[in-house]
Amino acid sequence: MQPKGLMLSKMLSLVVEAFAGVYDKGGRPYVLHCLQVMMWLDEDDEELQCIGLGHDLLEDTSVTEARLIELGFSRRVIDGIKALTKVQGETYEEYKAKVKANRDAVKVKMKDLRHNSDIRRLKGLRAKDIERVARYHAFYVELAAIDKVAA
Repeated sequence: MQPKGLMLSKMLSLVVEAFAGVYDKGGRPYVLHCLQVMMWLDEDDEELQCIGLGHDLLEDTSVTEARLIELGFSRRVIDGIKALTKVQGETYEEYKAKVKANRDAVKVKMKDLRHNSDIRRLKGLRAKDIERVARYHAFYVELAAIDKVAA
């Protein structure tokens, strides 16, 4: 068992390094999105915080599951991040089912969708942005129903 806070510190360092020089659609450092998702979880659960902070690592950086194992992250953290990772060839419906099957992923994805749906983060608003936000909202509603039943 690692000392309290050590795993979160390692995840923060990894996320900052992995997303160095990466910016979101609004031109802000991408790491701020990761931090916001984690902060909105508003729970004193270090493993869940790590999942929130690292939710985009496997999908959007060169970080691998093997690297997470090597760094000593728990199976729960790794499984949560894997459940949130859309892999090549996976349909949106397959991805949604994978998220819904992991309680931690449901919680994190709701916060991720909330932040990704904030149109104030964009430099401009196009029709495809509105379509994406509508799709995110529909998925959020599905997850909220699961979250409510599980609570």
